[in-house]
Amino acid sequence: MLYVSQLLQEHSRVNTNRIAKAIGNDPEEFKKIIDIIYHAEPPLPQRAAWLLAAVNDKHPELLEPYLSKFINDIQKFEVDAVRRNMSVVLASHKIPKKMQGKLINVCFDLMLSPSEKVVMKVHAMQCIANLAKEHPELIPELKSAIEDQLPKTTAAFSARARMVLKALK
Repeated sequence: MLYVSQLLQEHSRVNTNRIAKAIGNDPEEFKKIIDIIYHAEPPLPQRAAWLLAAVNDKHPELLEPYLSKFINDIQKFEVDAVRRNMSVVLASHKIPKKMQGKLINVCFDLMLSPSEKVVMKVHAMQCIANLAKEHPELIPELKSAIEDQLPKTTAAFSARARMVLKALK
């Protein structure tokens, strides 16, 4: 499939699912999407980023080789759709031990940033909560960060915060 032309043709869930189906569980085909995200001109990266979540739903193993890259690069992307979809992937994967420290730092930075969008804060909070299961020493810091953010953010953040705090008990 010619992904660039397909991505430019239509920006819809139907098209995203069509492309994800064409990729299947083929790592070489999926790498083409990663290359578009990292190297193409807008609007291609944000459209290709939708595929991260779609492929992750069916073939999460295809994303595992890119977790470290996403952790290192998530703050560098200016395109919200790319960052958001990377954060969805990171929140849904078991992160290898050697990458956990970096992800924790990145997520606290995202969560506490006054300029960060709520959706990024929510996914960052979820990533930290997931890692707190293995690292209970994170729980007090996460609770403190949530309490700091509650008066500054939205109902969506508050709703996820309640779920996270309940799960941490």
